[in-house]
Amino acid sequence: MKRQMIPKLLTCLLITVTLLTACKSEEPDRETPDPDSVEIRPEVVFDVVDDEPLQFFIESRGVVEPLQRIQITPRIGGFVEAHSIAEGRFVEEGDILLKLDDEEWVNQERSAYNEYQQARNEFEIESRLREQSGNGSEDQQSLLRITTGLAEAELAWERAKLNVSYATLKAPFSGRISAKQVVSRGAYVSAGSELGSLIDAATVHIRFDVLESEIDNLDEGMLVELAGPGGTEYEGEIIAISPEVDPETKTGQVLVEVENNNYDLKTGMTVDGRVFVRSQKSKVRMPREALLERDGRTLVFRLLNNEEVEWIYVEPVAMNSEWVLIDHPEIETGDTLAVDQHFSISHQQKVVPLLVN
Repeated sequence: MKRQMIPKLLTCLLITVTLLTACKSEEPDRETPDPDSVEIRPEVVFDVVDDEPLQFFIESRGVVEPLQRIQITPRIGGFVEAHSIAEGRFVEEGDILLKLDDEEWVNQERSAYNEYQQARNEFEIESRLREQSGNGSEDQQSLLRITTGLAEAELAWERAKLNVSYATLKAPFSGRISAKQVVSRGAYVSAGSELGSLIDAATVHIRFDVLESEIDNLDEGMLVELAGPGGTEYEGEIIAISPEVDPETKTGQVLVEVENNNYDLKTGMTVDGRVFVRSQKSKVRMPREALLERDGRTLVFRLLNNEEVEWIYVEPVAMNSEWVLIDHPEIETGDTLAVDQHFSISHQQKVVPLLVN
C-alpha cells in the first residue's frame, strides 16, 4: 500500500513546481532605474537687478557718551540724613543728591568763628598801638596778622564753612542717577566714597574712528545714520572732527551729537553709524552676493527659461558693502541673477529657482 502512495506524492510535487514556475514567468519584469539618467536640480536663490544708483557711505562703530556726567562723591564723611541716589531716578538741577547730618560740622564752624573773632580783637588792639607808635605800615600789618594768629584763624573759619557746605550735595544739572550701591538713611558714608553718578544723556555724543583715507570726505554738519544694538535707527550730526590721526591705527576721531530725549541710547552702548558721501550710477545695479570668483575671474549666473543658468564673466564698475555696479552688454535691468546657494552650480545647469524675499 505504501509503495503505491509514493508515485502519487511525486506526481503532486511535480505539478506544484510546474505551477509555481508558470506563475513567476507571468509576472512583468521590473525595470531598475539608471542612476546616470536621474536629473538632480539644486535649489538656487535669485534676485532681480535694477538700475538704481550706488550710494557710498563711510561706516564705523562707536560708543555712546553722555553730554555731562559727574561722580556723586562726598568730600566729607557723615551720617546720611536724606538723599536722591536711586537707580534711574530723574533729578532736576538744584535738587539735593545727598545731605549728611551736619551738626558736627556746624559746631566746628562756630568754634572756628569764635577763634577768628578772638584773634581779630587781638589784631585790632595791637594794630592801634602800633599806629600810635608810628609802626603801622602795610608790611607791619601783614606781619601782625600772622603773629596775632588772625591769618590762621581766618583760614580755619573759611575751611569750617566749606565743610558745612560739603554736607549737602546738589545736582549741578538735570539728569538721571546711576547708583553703584544702595544708600540708606542713617548710614555712615566716608569721604571720597563713590556712591553713583549723575548722567545728563538727553543729548549724547558718539565717537567714531574713521580711516585716514576717508576722514577728509567728512565735514561738520553732515548727517549720520545710526543703528543701535536692537536695530533701532537714529539720526545725528557731526559736530567735530579731530585734527589728529593716530599714527598706530591710522584713524582719526569724529564726534557725533544725537538728541536722546527718551534716553533710549544708553551710556556705554555700541552704535553703528554711516555717513553718505556720494552716489554713482551705471547700467545695472546688483547685489554683491551675485559675484563669484572662479579661476581668478569674476562671474555671475543668470537664469534662462526659468530653469537653466548661464555664467557671464563681468568686471565691476564700482561696489560698496551691499551692491555692485555692472556695465555689461549681456546683462540688462530686470535680469535674474543667482545670489545664494549658487557656489557649486555650473554653466547651463538646470536648477530650481527661488526668488529672494
